[in-house]
Amino acid sequence: MQNSKTKLAVIPLLSKKIDLLFPSNASFEIALSTSLKVPQYAKGKISLSKIFTEGVNFVEKYSTRSGISFLSAGSGPKFSHKEEDVWCIDYRGVLTLSVCKDTYNELGLVGKRVAFGKGKSKQGDGRHGVCSRYFFFSHQPRYAITLISNPFSVVISIPLYAKDAESVKIRAHREAALKRWEERRAKEIGSSLWNVLAFSESTSPEELDTALQVLVKDQVAAPFEIVSVRYQKAVLEDVHVPIVRLTPRPQNKLGLNQQEDEDWCETMEGLFEWVGMAGLGATRLNANDRVDPFVAVYQPPSPTRVGTVTHLQWSGFIAPLFVQSLVEFMSHHLVQSLQTDRPDFLSIFSHACTWAPVSYISLKAQTGRTDVRPPLRDPTRDVEDSWCLIATAPQHGASLDVHNAKKCAWVIAESVGKHDSRLG
Repeated sequence: MQNSKTKLAVIPLLSKKIDLLFPSNASFEIALSTSLKVPQYAKGKISLSKIFTEGVNFVEKYSTRSGISFLSAGSGPKFSHKEEDVWCIDYRGVLTLSVCKDTYNELGLVGKRVAFGKGKSKQGDGRHGVCSRYFFFSHQPRYAITLISNPFSVVISIPLYAKDAESVKIRAHREAALKRWEERRAKEIGSSLWNVLAFSESTSPEELDTALQVLVKDQVAAPFEIVSVRYQKAVLEDVHVPIVRLTPRPQNKLGLNQQEDEDWCETMEGLFEWVGMAGLGATRLNANDRVDPFVAVYQPPSPTRVGTVTHLQWSGFIAPLFVQSLVEFMSHHLVQSLQTDRPDFLSIFSHACTWAPVSYISLKAQTGRTDVRPPLRDPTRDVEDSWCLIATAPQHGASLDVHNAKKCAWVIAESVGKHDSRLG
């Protein structure tokens, strides 16, 4: 991370859980709670065809200016992500549908089938392909990926902001298709409304509620609920805490430093394993752990000390702006605060909303445009999409001049499951 304004491209469009882990430090925790706004989101019911009808007016007024994004969450009395058909609207003003074969045939809209690896026409077998890679400073990442076949799924992208760029006939065809879809849903489940989750990057909760009311098909519908996402805190006492020293990945030109490279990767894997276990509250980290080695064996990364670890967790529907602000606060605090006022290291790990048809949006994407398309993704429910960042203050021996004072040392790993083309 080169400075506090770095845009972390790994942040997903929609996150469901953010964890922050660090050796306990009261000063840092107080600064965190007073510096960051509490993330909020709205939940309610809206009509998809109403969104399309409002189209340009709504997107121009709210989505592209206020960063409002939507994600469908089922149709029943409870919010769920178990339906085959899902959709979302991102801050570009683009409606993205991910639908099953029957819905696709009924809609009659142009889409792109999502398929990966060998045997694309076959159904998925439930296995997971995992992609992991490490970054450090300017070194090139190395990664491996396994591609697995998947069930039939089609992604349809509709730019709501492009009314003037499309013919009246095309828009009328799309509007009629969405209305037929809602009529079918009304017959099957008794309602054409969708449960939705929504957040805004810049508007207040009141303005967000006003914006959503515009999309309610009938005024009898229940009002939207504004939810504040406050972190839950857990403390792990008397546990093995690694003394983190991050070093650049060894240059491995022509395979001359293969052993050094393997040792570096093994060290990084040990750190990420510790972070994952600490996030789960694993008792194997306890300093007095005396588990039978025939039952479980775990060796924390060396060197370590015995100390206390704080774990903060935000769970809900979380906007990327909050995640970015958390990363910026963390990096700024590591390089600007006194050593006594900051933890020895910080770790953020994030879990994306894997049922969303859009995962990541390129920083080059423009409002209302689909020329820079997001990577294909089949929003299968049993998939993995997470990343973990570990950061420390500038390492000992680094010159703290104006240039280096803006830097903190960091390493990041990503884990992506099947049915996602972002890393493959």
